[in-house]
Amino acid sequence: MTQTNTHSNDNQVTIFQLENSPVRGRAVHLGEALDKAIGPDRYPVEVARLLGEAMMISALVARALKFKGRLIVQCHGTNDGAISLLMADCTSDGHIRGYARWNGDQLKMVRLDSRNPGADLLLGGGTFSMTIDQGPDTDQYQGLAAIQGESLAECAEHYFLQSEQIPTRIKLACGQVQLPGKAPNWRGGGMIIQQVASDAARGDTKTDWETAKALFETITDEELIDPDTAQNTLLYRLFHEGGVRIVETAPIEAQCGCSEDRLRNTLRSFDGAALKDMAENDAIIANCEFCATEYKFDLSEILTG
Repeated sequence: MTQTNTHSNDNQVTIFQLENSPVRGRAVHLGEALDKAIGPDRYPVEVARLLGEAMMISALVARALKFKGRLIVQCHGTNDGAISLLMADCTSDGHIRGYARWNGDQLKMVRLDSRNPGADLLLGGGTFSMTIDQGPDTDQYQGLAAIQGESLAECAEHYFLQSEQIPTRIKLACGQVQLPGKAPNWRGGGMIIQQVASDAARGDTKTDWETAKALFETITDEELIDPDTAQNTLLYRLFHEGGVRIVETAPIEAQCGCSEDRLRNTLRSFDGAALKDMAENDAIIANCEFCATEYKFDLSEILTG
């Protein structure tokens, strides 16, 4: 692979293959897309960071889908945690979104125990799941695993090992970066590598996998999140000795699937009494949990539609 010094490669996922090695991977680099998906002042910093990591996992895994659909990442916390739900998804077209539910009082308690709480403390245990959704006319496939580890990356690794039996390593970094003359913005970077199973042609892949893991462990959070470190540059730093090949690069953008028409039709499926209970001053107001868009409908329009 030719080394590049291009800085502007935000908001994309790169699929790569280690040359002459049974290791494949994907890397994600998010700037504006992640900042927009998290939204300004919607979440406390700890919640926003974990939600950003969940969206990066969904983007990394969705690029492996061989069909049109979406990959949903969910974390259901326990009563001991501050975050009861994380939900993030990415379509095969690269559209990410996410939302979180949290308890402010519980978050204050968690902060007393740790200045930089990880996934285990924020969620208090619970379950981590990935769901493959191919559309309304197909069955969904979901895998579940217990939330284990201090980071969401460790939770995802545990999921792959338990549910897919695929040796996997994941690195994620998410945080606010302030460039000169600009307001702080959320940025994120992540990478996943997976071992290709041994077979008659490849032979034993364990040694190559151990070498790839050792190199992978040298990645720093600063490298993943740095706006001046392009994906190709980072991949070259890590794997240039053995060689690394870019298979495909695809864009990622923040785009919610909510729709005024879809919500209107959903409301019209309720009976009149329920609609009147929802209404205030003869109007029904609904907010999308993902993008915080507010929709307002006249009650009379819904009742007579």
